[in-house]
Amino acid sequence: MRLCLGWHTREPRYARPRVRRIAAWSLVVALSLAACTESSPTEPPPEPTAATDVEVVEEDVVDRATTSSDVAARPVRLVALGDAYTHGTETLVPRRDSWPAQVAESLGRSGYTVRLYNLAEPSVASDDLLELQLPQVASFQPDVVTLQVGVNDIIYGDSEWYRENIAAVFDELLTILPSARILAITTPDHTLTEWGQLRGSPEAEHEAVVDLNATLRELARERDIEVIDIGPVNSLVASHPDLVVRDDPPVIHPYPTAKQYAGWAELIGPYVHDALSTLQP
Repeated sequence: MRLCLGWHTREPRYARPRVRRIAAWSLVVALSLAACTESSPTEPPPEPTAATDVEVVEEDVVDRATTSSDVAARPVRLVALGDAYTHGTETLVPRRDSWPAQVAESLGRSGYTVRLYNLAEPSVASDDLLELQLPQVASFQPDVVTLQVGVNDIIYGDSEWYRENIAAVFDELLTILPSARILAITTPDHTLTEWGQLRGSPEAEHEAVVDLNATLRELARERDIEVIDIGPVNSLVASHPDLVVRDDPPVIHPYPTAKQYAGWAELIGPYVHDALSTLQP
């Protein structure tokens, strides 16, 4: 059964100012997550409070619009592709707690009207994404597309196909929108979790994660596509158990909690905002 689930060497497109901002945000995220761990809440977070308009378009697709101001002349469309890490699997309310949902909410608070189409599903590998999710993208006329996939390629031994599949995904996305509005997100290291450590070959799988993310950066660099590294937050899971989902009675999962996803959203959000800034008014 499949798991339901660094920067490249050139400077980022928005060069030094954004590098400083991301570095600062990474530090803030790390410090705030560390501070919160001292007194983890014993009750679940509240139910989602209203974005101005929330509508379920399809079973696993959210159309979320927040109209706090008139910054955007029309809703901006964000399409998220990927596996359980993008879907938000095992969080209390995936449509609220996943990192794409948290990024959309943050953009809404900044005055954008955002429609989020999260096509990600548990158990997806790169070949599934290529076959099942990619053909849907053009129909949403996206303004920004994010891509995060790879853990199932590693766990189930399909990583030899990863390079070919991701190259094909990138090339197809480039026929739909420019590279400045395609964002790739690194795959987190599942071997940092207890679940990952209990597997038969955590060291080999750790190296596989490193290699896979290096491949993602290489393919993206060749196409001038930005890669966002969520590693600074993901690396905290070993010392911050509240960043990984646990059931009661305790069942070990490799899945991030809403709290870890909040840290990811802090890293990813500025890139989405910058990508949207390239849209013509």
